[in-house]
Amino acid sequence: MIGSFRVSANQKVTMNLQLKLRIDHFVGGSLAWLLNAGARLAALVIKRDHSLRSPPVTVLFLKFTGLGSIARAAFLIAAVRERYPSSRIAYACFPGCAGLLKLYPQVDEVVVIRDGDLVRLGLDTLRMIYWSWRNRVQLVIDLEVHSKYSSVVSGLTLARDRAGFGGVTSRFRRGLYTHLVFMNPLRRVDLAYRQLGNALGLDVAPKLVRPVPPRSAVQEVDAVLEKLGVAEQDLLLGVNPNASELRLERRWPLQQFARVIEALPTGRRIHVVLLGSPGEHAYVEQLVALTASSGHPVHNLAGRVSFAAFTDLLDRLTVLLSNDSGPLHLAATLDTPTVSVWGPTHPATYAPRGDRHKAFYRPIYCSPCVHTTDVPPCAGDNQCLKQLDWRPVAGAVVRMLGVPTGETLREFHELPKDRSHDVYGYWRRTSVPLPSKWSREQP
Repeated sequence: MIGSFRVSANQKVTMNLQLKLRIDHFVGGSLAWLLNAGARLAALVIKRDHSLRSPPVTVLFLKFTGLGSIARAAFLIAAVRERYPSSRIAYACFPGCAGLLKLYPQVDEVVVIRDGDLVRLGLDTLRMIYWSWRNRVQLVIDLEVHSKYSSVVSGLTLARDRAGFGGVTSRFRRGLYTHLVFMNPLRRVDLAYRQLGNALGLDVAPKLVRPVPPRSAVQEVDAVLEKLGVAEQDLLLGVNPNASELRLERRWPLQQFARVIEALPTGRRIHVVLLGSPGEHAYVEQLVALTASSGHPVHNLAGRVSFAAFTDLLDRLTVLLSNDSGPLHLAATLDTPTVSVWGPTHPATYAPRGDRHKAFYRPIYCSPCVHTTDVPPCAGDNQCLKQLDWRPVAGAVVRMLGVPTGETLREFHELPKDRSHDVYGYWRRTSVPLPSKWSREQP
């Protein structure tokens, strides 16, 4: 049995993350290798011009998950629009990313693939393939790195040019893609996107490409802030304690967020707005309970505003405190000051840069694991974040808020935990005891 699933009355299989990954690996991988062989054979017969001299009728971007990646790579959309002003630009994604993509004026059409169950995923994929033929997609830019699904979709479009990233986990793309760039996991992700743009002959000078919320979203945020009693002179601290299901281990413990909020000085009125999606509202509500003694009002807005309004709200924050997640990277493209915490991913690769962004990281032995494995060895016990002290994070938040230096943080005192018997990065089997001779304090 592959993964866990349930069958509803209409016999649709609802997929969890592990099932999706296994289907992508076994089914998608086999199809990708078949398409690779077909593409190599076709190249021997059909001599196509891959110089990109003639403008494509339609350019199709593929990035099915990852709001942060879409926001960080948005400059590629602008570069394609500048290079090919007459071409149609489309973007294919899963439903969770559609709200952001609709806010980029450079995108002419967003193609949404429903991934909640196998039936919808299959039907929507077939519709997208037919759509790509009908709209003459001649250039596919695949921003996924490890996905076999995106590789299969890219090949089935029959586009003249297919660009993307290659590495150890995607060797089948050599021959299937016409413009393939090595994804170096030790370099900054922005540089990888620029390299891909360079391979396509685009002008990819680093610049922020902002999503543009409609006027209705601005009015929605005005109404929400007025209802919360936020005055013009008040400071607005956004807190995002969430991370997508792709890697929940990126979440800093809620108790640590609560300590930062409760330690805020009371000399200046600060409204704390907790952010998240509708599905994260209950999780965020736990943070509200932990901050009952805060000297500042704490509001749970997770899932309570539209995505367009959420984007506008990020733009109005004085500071955002966040895990490594989509809202962090979206806020960075809006030039909102951020304070972020890191563990399974490395800030040198993904964190926003500049004086307006501060990142905190404790590099224990097994961190960062995201760059090298699909399954974290900690099985959810993310010590890389649990051991990250909240005090310097709180200090950075206060400095970013611009609170006068005469006001001090409220202090919390706790005894350090005895970590002399911890082993990091050890895939434990319950029937095998942990070898005591391996237990040493991590320097």
